[in-house]
Amino acid sequence: MVEVKEEKVHEIFNHISKDYDRMNAIISFKQHDLWRAQTMKKMALTKGLTVLDLCCGTGDWTFDLADAVGKDGTVFGLDFSENMLEIAKEKSLQRHDQNISWIQGNALALPFEDETFDVVTIGYGLRNTPDYLIVLKEMFRVLKKGGKAVCIDTSHPRLPLYKQAFELYFEKIMPLFGRLFAHSFEEYQWLQKSAKDFPDAKTLCQLFEKAGFVNVNDKMHGGGAVATHFAHKPLHPHVKVK
Repeated sequence: MVEVKEEKVHEIFNHISKDYDRMNAIISFKQHDLWRAQTMKKMALTKGLTVLDLCCGTGDWTFDLADAVGKDGTVFGLDFSENMLEIAKEKSLQRHDQNISWIQGNALALPFEDETFDVVTIGYGLRNTPDYLIVLKEMFRVLKKGGKAVCIDTSHPRLPLYKQAFELYFEKIMPLFGRLFAHSFEEYQWLQKSAKDFPDAKTLCQLFEKAGFVNVNDKMHGGGAVATHFAHKPLHPHVKVK
């Protein structure tokens, strides 16, 4: 089952890679940039950090992270799809980045030693992995003690009427946008299902804690359509970090 989902995700993102950035803007009504900016502000990264951006896609969050840590910092962008990475690399060349390394890899088995990174991020990618908990445990493993994990992904609104409208939009309208603007109805139909099946914010907090993280909290965006989760790897067992 895991291998089947991995193959499906690989096929989907290789197929939609050329239209990915444009479709993100259309689907979120360009709000995804605002939500990422709000997340970056709360992260308050300092210069010189070593950061891993999982499921980096075409690199938009990777670039924000690279700008934040500066020339003395290092950022790794890792993604499953070689086509998505090619677009990220092209954008990176245009930016003349010197502090980003791009790696094709699997979030279920990260090709890094334990306690390598100060920060690990994953944006709109966790829901497309076949085992959320394994990915979170891998993020925990490669983080340094006291390090921070940050995840942005779709969530589930709770407000009556808005919840129903959001579900209708994701189930019916988003796949139509995929057909109209990217000729990818089936791919976006599958992506809406991955969002529908993804845990709500509270359940995801519990998964972070199950993976070993402490001080887990979330920030909702777009009326609950998207959530950012912040978590820490403890400095010592059973000791919380602030």
